[in-house]
Amino acid sequence: MFPKISCIIPVYNAEKYLHRCLDTVCNQTYSNLEIILVDDGSSDNSGSLCDVYAAKYRNIKTCHISNGGASLARKIGLDMSTSEYVTFVDSDDYISKDYVLILYENMMKYKVQISACAVKRVKIGDKGVNIENEYDEQLLSFDKIMPCFFKYEFWGLCGKLYDKAVFNDVYFPKATLSEDYVIMMQLFTKERTMAYTDNSLYCYEYHENSLSHQKLSERAFEEFENVKYVYDYTLSHCPEYAEYALSNVVETSVKLYFMKNEDKNQVFQLFFQEIRRFLFEHKIQILRSRVLVKNVKLLAIGFVIFPALTIEVYNRLINR
Repeated sequence: MFPKISCIIPVYNAEKYLHRCLDTVCNQTYSNLEIILVDDGSSDNSGSLCDVYAAKYRNIKTCHISNGGASLARKIGLDMSTSEYVTFVDSDDYISKDYVLILYENMMKYKVQISACAVKRVKIGDKGVNIENEYDEQLLSFDKIMPCFFKYEFWGLCGKLYDKAVFNDVYFPKATLSEDYVIMMQLFTKERTMAYTDNSLYCYEYHENSLSHQKLSERAFEEFENVKYVYDYTLSHCPEYAEYALSNVVETSVKLYFMKNEDKNQVFQLFFQEIRRFLFEHKIQILRSRVLVKNVKLLAIGFVIFPALTIEVYNRLINR
């Protein structure tokens, strides 16, 4: 008898994609599955769809909460879970029919507490995606995981199966940008190994969003706070990777500087002061970094010394 596994799905205004997501979860070849839908204050029909599926399938639980972000919804889902193992699926994504089974078999095979698969990124609107292929499996050690992690691989909570005990004493940030980065950093420093298959069992849909068309918001600065948290955490738990973590803070800082905003209010200015302060305090490490590319280094230092001039010169160069 296979043990019960919980699939936790935070749902927010996803009525356009929710049917597809839930159909792939409900049709898993792994039969002993508990499905937990946490409606995060949706303003469309997502909440009603959750209730429809819960009425149809006995193994589905639904919870409706005020909007608090995916991190809070996942934490509530964990608290509702009655199983020993958990996985997370976002409501606009979808999975292979063997997703849970393969991740569980690899977890048992390699005797680990985290089992992951490759995640296929698909542009919104693309059709006919085959998310299964020939694949290899392996056990990844900490020194194999971390360089990839800091290059934006293995960041997400989705596409993985966990022994639920790994989440004990893990901090879940309230922020809604890069919150997975914070959580996974804690998990990897606790467990330090992971089973991995390059079979693309999980499909993640993304929106093309050019940086030049993004507008600045207070929410965007949550990303800076989260990557800075990971940098501080890295210094205390695995300082040998601090240079990698610093590079992500610097790259995020540069990205924020180039987001367009029409409302340059006082809150934004305070945020930028915090960013400039961080860059100034770490200017030596930035210049000496073997991870950051030269252009990013120059832009980061430029923001510290001549922020307005740096942005003006950059804009002239890209608009030639």
